This record gives sequence, C-alpha cells and structure tokens, in this order.
Amino acid sequence: MKKVIIFNPSIEGGGVENNIRLIFQKVNYRLKKNLYFLSHDKINGLDSSIKIISPIFYTNSKNRIIKYLICILTLIKFYIKEKNLLIFSFQANVYSIILSKILRTKIIVRANSAPVIWTNKFKIIIIKYFYNLADLIVVNSIDFKKEFKKIFNLDSLVILNPLDIKKIERLTKVNKKISFFDYDDKSLKIINIGRLTKQKNQIDLLKTIKLLKNIIPIKLLIIGNGSEKKNLTNYIKTNKLKSNIKIIPFQKNPYPYIKKSNIFILSSLYEGLPNVLLEAVFLKVLCVSYNCKTGPREILKNGRGGFLCPLSNYQKFYNILRDYYFSKTKKKYSDMINYSFKNLNKYNLKNQAFKYHKLIIKYSR
Repeated sequence: MKKVIIFNPSIEGGGVENNIRLIFQKVNYRLKKNLYFLSHDKINGLDSSIKIISPIFYTNSKNRIIKYLICILTLIKFYIKEKNLLIFSFQANVYSIILSKILRTKIIVRANSAPVIWTNKFKIIIIKYFYNLADLIVVNSIDFKKEFKKIFNLDSLVILNPLDIKKIERLTKVNKKISFFDYDDKSLKIINIGRLTKQKNQIDLLKTIKLLKNIIPIKLLIIGNGSEKKNLTNYIKTNKLKSNIKIIPFQKNPYPYIKKSNIFILSSLYEGLPNVLLEAVFLKVLCVSYNCKTGPREILKNGRGGFLCPLSNYQKFYNILRDYYFSKTKKKYSDMINYSFKNLNKYNLKNQAFKYHKLIIKYSR
C-alpha cells in the first residue's frame, strides 16, 4: 500500500483544516498508519498517530507561495526516500499536480473555494488544464460540483463536509462566560464566525448594525482573525459602534458563543461548504446568509431552513433582523430552524470519513 501524503502547506484556521482533523482521525486507523501530514505550519488537534513530515526549513513569512515552495521541496525529499506515494492535496493544487506528474505519483485534489472566484480567463485555462491531470477531484457540495462542471468542464466527486455531532454537543456544555452577551436580555444577539477577510465580508454586517442601532437594541459578536481587522475596527470606531459590536480572536470552542446568540449571519461573498453554518444549524440558531456560491443554499434548503439574501444586499439583513425583533410570535422562525436541522443527517462524520477511506484505498493500491 502506498504512503498517503496529506498536502496542506499553509494553516490558516479555516474550515479546511478542521475537515482534515475530523476526516483523517477516522480514516487513519484503517490505513495501517500509512498516513502522513505535510505543512509548513503546525496544525492543532491532528490525530497523534498521523505522522508529521517536517518542512526542510521554516520561515516567518506569511506568504503562501513561499510556504508552497518549501513544502514542494520537502515532498521531493520525502519521495526520494520513500518512492511509493499517493498525494492528497487540500491546497496549492496546481503545484502539487505538477509535482505528481514529475514524480509519476497518483494525486487526489480537493477543491475548497467556489469556482466562481476564477474570473480571469487565463487562470480558468490553467486550472482546467492541470486539474484535468489529477487522478480525482473531490468537492464538498452538490452546487460546487455543478459550478465546477460549468466553469471548467471537469467531473468531480462530492464528499460533504463532516459534522462531528458528539464533539459539538460536548463542547457546547462548557460553561463559558460571555460578558458581551450575558446579563443582557433586551438586545438582539447576532454572531458571525470566520476569518476577517474580504471573502468573509464582515463589513456588510457592520453596515447593517449601523442602520439598526437606533431602532432596536442589538449586539453583534464577530469571532475571527485576519487581514481586515484594522478596517473593521476603524469602521466601528468611526461610526460609534463600540457598544454594539465586539470582535474577538479565533476561539477553539466557539459553540457556547453560538448557543447564546439569537441569530447567526454568514456574510461571505463565496464559500465551498461553510462548516460554521452547519454548526449553527445543529445548535438550532436561526441562520441568515447571503446566497453566495456555494453551500448556503444546500444547507438552508433553498431558504426553507433559514434566510437566503441576495449577495451584497445588506438591506435584507436589516429587514430580517428588524422583523425578527418586533415579531410577536417566533413560530415561523422555529419552523425554519427545525426544517434545516432535520436535514443534517447527510453530513454525518462517520459516513463522510468512510467515503474518504474508500477512495484512498482505491487510489493507494
């Protein structure tokens, strides 16, 4: 059996890394410990039986390309010693595909962000050419598969993001004091979790709160780190929103925060299949999301299990939050929550991990 290399050069605290942890802790024991993880950065919570391939050297640079090149060189060094490999790439897929052809190894690539981001015709040609050389392309939602076929004319296999229900239930029970939310029964409590980047587009949430702050008592908690933090904090300060909005760093256990909120809002411009939206649905918090490609429409069942808003139309956020606050009965909202909750079975961790196990066995022979 081939040694399986999970290739993910840059760890950035997103859903991809969480999926790697969940999937391969279930898969590894079936692979007779032939599973290896290669990254420039440390990943926390990875199954201890998965072997770590240390990069040939470290750098303090946050530049992805530098990390990619270091990990490519590391993989070449590992190949010279071991030879019989299967590469499973979760990042830097074009780089890893090129290397796999040079080394004549099989490669599975997992595409993570919606294909809609590839608007440059030259990049589309590059992606189409090199992805076509992969032995298998894995995507994480049905809409993703359709978009991938439409834009690149390439077939792919859908394996949904796994939902670790037992872990969420256990961590939700942790007694966590949240001063921003606690002791405030009057305010509508909104939460957003994600990297502070242009993709996640939290600025639209700030604009929504600015419109609402003099109409209803409202609080927005944003959890995450990222390059847009300075812009967001400047907007909060300039518009005197400090009492309404709080930004805190990434949390290993975000579930008590979600549980104490009334509404979870996803403001992303594009996604793959947003884990945090699945988690909010499981915790039975009303979900509001931009109808971005791809994922939210599947999770929220075309709007029956939560609100889907036209992209970048934060006025819709405003309307939904205002109406929710002033509604005399919440039955309409609880029906939506229950509808999306009943459709979570297909994201079962055991089932999704088994699909990964089957394809790894198939391609590692």
